[in-house]
Amino acid sequence: MSDTAVDVRQRIRGLLVELSGSDRFVDGVPDDVSLREAGVSSTALVSLLVAMEDTFGFEWDDGVRPEVLRSIGSLAGHVVALRN
Repeated sequence: MSDTAVDVRQRIRGLLVELSGSDRFVDGVPDDVSLREAGVSSTALVSLLVAMEDTFGFEWDDGVRPEVLRSIGSLAGHVVALRN
């Protein structure tokens, strides 16, 4: 399994497509844009975080910094950092 930032971002985008049922939304969201500003609800974010745990094989730490949860890029950076 490849864990480069690009691969992880693509996998996160795939999870968002699965959760939303459409790739239209996901295709229009740059990696560094706030998911909240892009229209991702709190419920959808929690679903994404759970799906990421299953996909990448880790559990979110209660002390994770809020900025880690901000964007596709920051989420991917966190996963890559956990793998190194």
